[in-house]
Amino acid sequence: MTTTVANLIAAPPVVLPAAGPSAVDFSVVIPFHRPGIALRQTVQRLTEVLHAQNITFEVIAVSAGCIDGSGATLQELAHTRLIASRDIQDKGAALDAGFTAATGAWIGIVDVDGDSEIDPYEVVERLHLARERQDLASRGAAIVRQGRLVTV
Repeated sequence: MTTTVANLIAAPPVVLPAAGPSAVDFSVVIPFHRPGIALRQTVQRLTEVLHAQNITFEVIAVSAGCIDGSGATLQELAHTRLIASRDIQDKGAALDAGFTAATGAWIGIVDVDGDSEIDPYEVVERLHLARERQDLASRGAAIVRQGRLVTV
């Protein structure tokens, strides 16, 4: 399956390998439009869990035309960058800007605009699963998931 922005938006959190050189192990891109307090709460919980897991990381929060002031709540948070531009008005453009800014070996996407609460441990689990799949793929292996053979 080809990965497109539409595929990535449909099933957050998603973790993919990055293409270029890496400054950190994991970049988490968070596009947002009107998350309210969920943005800061999610970033805080996520950074706490990633730090506790000894994963080097960065969080890149990208405003997708946000007008509720949510981005300003992130200013003093460590390992967190805010990207806000009048040119970024939708989720696709926000994802593109986040991917461009990411320096991690792996890139994760978290959707804070949805109704469900983000579990930071699930994000870490997805990172570990992606690493396993890459390790298996480098050995030419396949895995069985839910009764089906899946080539990685």
